[in-house]
Amino acid sequence: MKRRVLPLISTRGPLHPCSFHFHQRAEKEWVQILKCISHLRRQFKQILGCFYTSGLQSSSLLTTKFIDFCSSASQMNVATSIFRQVPNPSAFVWTAMMRGFAENGLHHSCIFFFREMRRCGTDPIHLTYPAVIKGCAGSVAFWEGIQIHADVVKTGFLCDAYVQNGLLGMYARCGLMEDARQLYDEIPQRDIVSHTSIISGYFGVGDLASAQLVFDGVERADVVLWSAVIAGYSQNEAPAKALDLFERMRSSGVKPNAVTMVSFLSACAQLGDFQRGKWAHDFMMETGIKMDMLVCTSLLDMYIMGGFVDEACKIFDQMPKKDVVSWNSLINGYAQNGYATEAMESFTEMLQSGIEPNMVTLLGVLTAYAQLGALEKGKEIEHLVEKLGLQSDLLIGTALLDMYAKCGSLADAYRFFCSVYPRDVVMWSALINGYASNGCPNEAFSLFGGMLKAGIQPNDVTYLGILITCSHRGLVQQGYKYFNSMIKDHGIEPRPEHYACMVDILGRAGRIEEAKKFLDSMPTKPGASVWGSLLGACVTHKNIEMGRYAAQHLNDLEPSSDRNFVFMSNIYAAMNRWEDVHNSRTSLKCCGTNKIPGCSWIEVTGKIHEFLVGDRRHPMYHQIHEVLDSLAEQLRLVFSAIDHSGMWILKFYIDQKRTKG
Repeated sequence: MKRRVLPLISTRGPLHPCSFHFHQRAEKEWVQILKCISHLRRQFKQILGCFYTSGLQSSSLLTTKFIDFCSSASQMNVATSIFRQVPNPSAFVWTAMMRGFAENGLHHSCIFFFREMRRCGTDPIHLTYPAVIKGCAGSVAFWEGIQIHADVVKTGFLCDAYVQNGLLGMYARCGLMEDARQLYDEIPQRDIVSHTSIISGYFGVGDLASAQLVFDGVERADVVLWSAVIAGYSQNEAPAKALDLFERMRSSGVKPNAVTMVSFLSACAQLGDFQRGKWAHDFMMETGIKMDMLVCTSLLDMYIMGGFVDEACKIFDQMPKKDVVSWNSLINGYAQNGYATEAMESFTEMLQSGIEPNMVTLLGVLTAYAQLGALEKGKEIEHLVEKLGLQSDLLIGTALLDMYAKCGSLADAYRFFCSVYPRDVVMWSALINGYASNGCPNEAFSLFGGMLKAGIQPNDVTYLGILITCSHRGLVQQGYKYFNSMIKDHGIEPRPEHYACMVDILGRAGRIEEAKKFLDSMPTKPGASVWGSLLGACVTHKNIEMGRYAAQHLNDLEPSSDRNFVFMSNIYAAMNRWEDVHNSRTSLKCCGTNKIPGCSWIEVTGKIHEFLVGDRRHPMYHQIHEVLDSLAEQLRLVFSAIDHSGMWILKFYIDQKRTKG
């Protein structure tokens, strides 16, 4: 019968040195103790204190085990402190430190300790090389890896399977596929680790054909190898192939695991096959696949990408532990799907939970604040950016600038622009678009000229801002000039948004037929944005026939959208054709398309106020409508004094008041 090693250790309450009788424990018993208490990480400091009072730091075996214990608790600073107290560390102790650094992602420290060990004259053991090779692979330190390979040959450890696979993985991780392939071919008995390393390496450099060739040559692939191949195709934008391999894997009798499902969900999201993604969720629930952090985050991303915000929230709420990655997925998902208020609230909740935001968090939050027009809260983010030391990051800087512009604070946008150097084309374009969207054409044109003088080549986004500026100013000839310059001078292929801008420029100028001809000249079939621009011009200039034509095309492209019905209704209203207005809205209901309620926000003294059409929940509802009634009366007097073109707006407002009682 085995002797009981830990009769006095309890997971309840504090640990006391006396309860262990450390001074009486033999070395072997200590090793058993560390094995048994490896899960007691919450009481790490107490266990460490007991070790320091035991007087056994000189034991190589015990020190090695305790370093491993520290490593498993991610306490490498403590492990280093213990190591420094060992007078003549053995190769096992050195190796334990290197292994700990590699497992905790401290790859450069791992390589440094190997150099120190060799400098001190300690010869490596067979376990040393896999640890330091892992450090080289993790830091992509291929030159150091080559030197260690030479050292392996000198010391005679090249025949060790762990060393062979470690070197193979290192070369593959560093993208040195010729060296990796040579080593792979020289390994006499290749195993799953060997196959997985070379296949992952080929996928890493985008050589899908070679990866598939190696995979086809493997007689019996296990779930690890199948998962690596499925992940490789998913990560190389070949999601259809990834899903096909998933079905082949299941047909061959291999059951998928959590890693497989993460790649499967990623492929579903890339293809937009959210029905299959939902099936995967049900499949994991039925088969009992562990819903770990990686799986939950993948599910969260998949649902968010498909716009299934409610499902995404359920996954998030079910997660036992939420890290910065899961919070980022939720916040960015809210922001991307137009739930700006929810994104803001989630960010506040994240900070309250003690999770420190990173760059991805701030990008999502800034997107939400830009949608809300939350200028004061946006300024708080700028202070947070400085606190986190991210002010030199151009991605964050551009997002901040864009937020200021969309909040209408062009002074802050320009101030921030001037504080950043060097500036890339994205930042220049963001400010140009900011000026364009806020009706400042002179500043936009001036900035565009300054950008060219600075030697910055414009991109498609830059020209989009310039064309918007031409549209707002009614500059038809300059619009043509910039559109042609984009193609001829800078080789930029126009996107649908550029064509939509040109149609808008011509439409605003009343040149409806010319806009239609320009639309017909497009090399590709016009999308919804282009037809929308034409329909908008028809609303402005009350062109019913062309409006119907554009609305029909919009309806074909977006059968579930309400905007074509609303636009046509507005045309009829502007021409006092109220029966047609009624018929248009009736058609909207008959088609099963509901008009999405308009929503707007305003920030007053740092507080966000949200308004929905027909919503009476705001605490100042009555006061707001008193002001609105007063403004409506003033508008009525203005329109009466000038012309009757805007009277239909007032008629809609008055009719709405009557309907609501």
